[in-house]
Amino acid sequence: MQAKHAIAVAGGTGFIGRRVVARLLAAGHSVVVLARGRAAELPASAELRRCDLARGVTPELLAGCRILINLVGIKRPTVELGFEAAHVELPCALADAAEAAGVERMIHVSVAGAERASPTAGPYLDSKRRGERALLERSGSLAITIVRPSVVYGRGDDMLRNLADAIRAAPLFPAPRNGRAELAPIAVEDVAEALLRCVERPASASRCYDLVGPERLSLRAMIERVAAAPSVARRCWVVPAPGIVQRPIAGLLERMSADPLITRSQLRLLELGVVGDPEPARRELELEPRALDVDAIERALVEFEPRLPSVRLVPDPIAERELARLAGDSSGVAPWIYAACAVAGLLASPWLIDAIWLRMAAIDLLLLLAALFALRLRWAELWRLTWSTTITGLSAGAVMWAGAFAVTALVARLAPSLWSGAADLYAWADALPLGLALILLTLIVAGEETIWRGAVAIGLAPRMGAWPAVLISAAAFTLAHATIGSPLLLIAAALAGGAWAWLAIRTRSLSATFIAHMFWDVSLLWLTPLQ
Repeated sequence: MQAKHAIAVAGGTGFIGRRVVARLLAAGHSVVVLARGRAAELPASAELRRCDLARGVTPELLAGCRILINLVGIKRPTVELGFEAAHVELPCALADAAEAAGVERMIHVSVAGAERASPTAGPYLDSKRRGERALLERSGSLAITIVRPSVVYGRGDDMLRNLADAIRAAPLFPAPRNGRAELAPIAVEDVAEALLRCVERPASASRCYDLVGPERLSLRAMIERVAAAPSVARRCWVVPAPGIVQRPIAGLLERMSADPLITRSQLRLLELGVVGDPEPARRELELEPRALDVDAIERALVEFEPRLPSVRLVPDPIAERELARLAGDSSGVAPWIYAACAVAGLLASPWLIDAIWLRMAAIDLLLLLAALFALRLRWAELWRLTWSTTITGLSAGAVMWAGAFAVTALVARLAPSLWSGAADLYAWADALPLGLALILLTLIVAGEETIWRGAVAIGLAPRMGAWPAVLISAAAFTLAHATIGSPLLLIAAALAGGAWAWLAIRTRSLSATFIAHMFWDVSLLWLTPLQ
């Protein structure tokens, strides 16, 4: 197809720019991209004119072009380019160069609400407003069109990716103004289509258009919609977070990351809202933007890879499916029936075997074998030892070892009579030669991890929920120790049992909990006793 127009695109390698370039080329226009490089991100039919726009614009860069689209914008200032330079000085420099090169029209991309922004709205919106005004107040032959998108979503965007990341990371979402500010999200494909129609409709010259989606959603509603998407599928509660707290955090993220989760300018937009009037674009450009529905969210998150560490027990649907796969089907002996039998067996064991080490080793061995044969968990995978599970187990064991000192210090101070029972526990360490004690301890710990963390915690988690499985596992583990030692042991069993059950479900590994358990027991019994 013969080209209709020669169009220069400044900022054509960015998230919106790549879609705009592709849409213009698909419509038969020839496209010149003004950028420092990254030609690999552009279609082969686009011409790249390498330049650093921050250092100046010359008419030669726009030679042969009839229309200029300016998509240059920044979400945070850098040493090379600040808000004033990017949003005020550069658009004016581009307009001057375009007029000198004989370009007929310039389409400048701003942001919805910029024209109404006050200086108190912050440097981002204020610079956008002044950049628009400087272009509109120009005199000369260059016709200026202003388009103002709301928050733009699509595959690889900032907004949905960062929302999904935050929701996956924690069940609480700190939102400015309690998430009440309104947004009108628009698909990046609709923005590209709107710019194409501006190019092809001369009547759009010297006009201003808000590019907004068909819905006005509060930030709270957007969070709920993203959280409900199948690829995220996590409950999330919005909690109010004052800007005075969030702004320093956003500033710190800007300094620490090349691609921060949120910037101060984005935070300010979430406080104020980003909406506009859709009617001029609908009437004059015949633009009917698509809604932000579940399918749109799923398409946008196709290549989503979390960046934040998650504090959730089961972070995402992938982990949930993996946990269910490792837990096996529900045929055979149900985990809760097995748990009841295991508790009953351990409670009855003192009447069968008097020696504590032999008793625990024997009953745990029997229960371990019963679990391996009666329950259809994927035991080989759960016990697979890797560098990751080794490091995780050692780290967890070290944290619990340090925590034990704090807990015991508190117990010794608040309940001295309870702490006196520690002597009975440490008598076990001297009851057998060290070598034999370590062999039996290894068997006991392997049995307890298989029984309480494998059969009970992982076995129940897909059927009853992860947190109920942790509580049931910890309660059963504690009850099973009721006839073994002092009340102090029950406190240790409850706290440590819950921590190990949490770790087993979170890592979907018994080798990690085994290492943590052995580290903890060996350290406290022989290396650094609490007495």
